[in-house]
Amino acid sequence: MPNNIIEVVSFSLAKGITEQDFMTANAQFETFLNAQSGLLYRSLAKQQNSTLYLDVIYWETLHDATRVQQAFYDSPECQNFIKYIDKDTVELTHNRVIAQTECNN
Repeated sequence: MPNNIIEVVSFSLAKGITEQDFMTANAQFETFLNAQSGLLYRSLAKQQNSTLYLDVIYWETLHDATRVQQAFYDSPECQNFIKYIDKDTVELTHNRVIAQTECNN
């Protein structure tokens, strides 16, 4: 069985923030994220006809996920990213992969 972890974060944008504003901050966050060891894959999505976003990040291990989560709070780029998110709507879970298929994209 793989030891990979899927981090799922759901959230809405902060009041007055446009998706275009958020995507600019997201580009800075991606730079931070891509420099982290243990990152396998990330996908950001928005639910149809909703204000809810889903950030899905695949990690090699739970240790990687929690280590980067701590680094997130210590990073100036990430602190800027947080300003665009309604903190009261954030839900974060870490989920152990129990089965997977290959992604060809």
